[in-house]
Amino acid sequence: SPRIVTPSTDDFDNTLSTYCLPRARELQLKASHADPKTSLAIIGVDEAGRGPLAGPVVAAAAICPTDIAGVVDSKKITKEVERERIYEKIVSSPGVKYAIAVISAQRIDEINILEATLEGMRMAVEAVVNYGEKGSNLSNNNEVSAERTDLTYVITGGNQGIVIISEKIPRVSYFALIDGNKVPKEMPCPSESLTKGDGREFCIGAASILAKVTRDRLMHGYCLKYPEYNLSQHKGYPTAAHMAAIRSFGASPIHRRTFAPLKHMEFDGNGKVVVLKKSE
Repeated sequence: SPRIVTPSTDDFDNTLSTYCLPRARELQLKASHADPKTSLAIIGVDEAGRGPLAGPVVAAAAICPTDIAGVVDSKKITKEVERERIYEKIVSSPGVKYAIAVISAQRIDEINILEATLEGMRMAVEAVVNYGEKGSNLSNNNEVSAERTDLTYVITGGNQGIVIISEKIPRVSYFALIDGNKVPKEMPCPSESLTKGDGREFCIGAASILAKVTRDRLMHGYCLKYPEYNLSQHKGYPTAAHMAAIRSFGASPIHRRTFAPLKHMEFDGNGKVVVLKKSE
């Protein structure tokens, strides 16, 4: 069950902000960690954006050792401004390490949404593990932006402070807790899936907020590029207004052509709808 956390003064406007998810599985794993030469860090993993017709799927991985009031399943935080506030608390919290992978609509159409989601999760966990070993981000471009055209990319961050290397400090090993019922292939550390983990485990809830806020920010950016679709309003989901815009203006470069009903439409070179194909 959720834990009561002493909130800061700016948390009192929301009852949910006095709670955070438990660390039940994280504590079990740490208690059973038998290697005295290493400490165990638990990485929470979640995604946002599997269902929309437009935009990327975003996966986040996070080590978040500090309890933060308000870290629950991101879907339960209904106000975008509240998610943004908790996001900033997470990324600035002591000891945090995180990575966020962005998998484009083009990549989703190439390999399907399930494989794209798993690919993003693996990329994010791999980046956290490597960040922990090297102490710095792995990319020359460490910003999420609607202007980027990469098929996939990952950004990293952390708040480690000054790290003093000493033989007395044990090496870190990692274990990933992944929301859902599948574990990506070729993970860089031992991993397990946890059904509905974003509502059960603190580290996964933190990752869910990072993924959701990042994707929402991207969709606001895409809305500036493609204002005819009003992407800031529906974030790419198939609302009636979104579907009407597709019929009027066609598909943009960030629309997923393999998703129904777009896969039943035929487009010209400019993305305009030419004909509605018979449903399969």
